Parts: sequence; C-alpha cells; structure tokens
Amino acid sequence: MMHVLYWSGRAGSLAPLCLLIECGVPHETVQVDTSRHAHKTADYLRDVHPLGTVPALRLPDGQVILESGAMVLHLAELAPSLAPAAGSADRAMFLNWVAYGAGSLYPAYQRVYHTDHIVPDEAARPAAREAAVVALDRCWDVVEAALEAGRPGLFGDRPGAADVYLAMLALWHPAPERLAAACPKVRAMKDAVWALPSMRQALAVHGLETA
Repeated sequence: MMHVLYWSGRAGSLAPLCLLIECGVPHETVQVDTSRHAHKTADYLRDVHPLGTVPALRLPDGQVILESGAMVLHLAELAPSLAPAAGSADRAMFLNWVAYGAGSLYPAYQRVYHTDHIVPDEAARPAAREAAVVALDRCWDVVEAALEAGRPGLFGDRPGAADVYLAMLALWHPAPERLAAACPKVRAMKDAVWALPSMRQALAVHGLETA
C-alpha cells in the first residue's frame, strides 16, 4: 500500500501534497468534491474522517491522520532534510512552529472565515470579523519576528516542512497585499516555498498557477 491524500482546494491539503512529492514516497491523491458535500457522505465519515473534514492522509498500514499539522510532522520524518535533527535546539523550534500553525494560525483563520459559526448575532458579525483579522495579523507578526532577513525559511538554506506549512497558511490571508507589506520576511519565505519544484507540482494539482 501507499500514502493516500484526500484533498480539496484551499482545505489544508496543499502543504501535505507538496511534502509527499518532496519526500518522494509513493502516494495517491483523491479529490473530495466539497461543493457537492462528498466529505459528508456516510462512506467518507466512516472510512476516512469521522468529522467530515479535508484533508486526510491514509498511511500505508491503513491508519488515517486527521490533522494537516500532524501530516507535516509525519512526512518530515520520512525525509530528514525537511526538518532539523531530532534532539537539536532547532528541532524543538521546528515542532513549535508546526504546532503554532495548527494551534494559533489555523484557529485565527476559522474566526475570520467562519464568524457566522461563532457569533449568533448577525449585526455583530462585521465587527467580530474585523477583530478576528486584527488578531490574525498579530499571529503573523510573531512569525515575522522569528524569521531572519535574507534567509529562505526558519531553518537552513532551503525551505523545510515548517516553512511549507506556514506558507500555505499565508496563502489564506484575506488581505494578502497588506500581509506582504507588514511582514516582508513572511512573504520572502512564501516566495521561496513557491519556488520549490514540489510546490509547483502541488499547485498545479490544486489548479493554482501561482499563489
């Protein structure tokens, strides 16, 4: 068996697909048509993801990883060049930044794009969304402060797994021009990730010429 990635556009599957390609491991992709609620069918809920979300990554032994951040950590184990060595100080920070993407940035985007799920009062939603964008920008300021000018990512001279994950999350910002102006080092990291041949292939699969 091989890895199987269940994916849909802009659903957190871009980074795992890039890393699957970068690792060179045998894999298949299964597009999930969320516009037709394919992620909510009984088969998908039973066999793939019990919460009916995308992406999901089936391992060669049949087990399924349900969270994109966990997929990034798993795939980094398959290609040592994608992450700092285990036991090193940089390894600890690598784990930190993947967890930061999953635990701080991801929820911040949920509050921006799904304000209606959080704020029952329709009249209060515009102000709540504006506050959510401000909070999202503060999250990106933390990443900007951690990056070094002239360096393509958080670790080493080539973008690694954490950079790929954060670059995907940067793609979702509701005001990309403002993010680029406020966080030029984040933009430089994102550009370096986009230049990876593996990311170019992943973008093509997702129907994105550029990002």
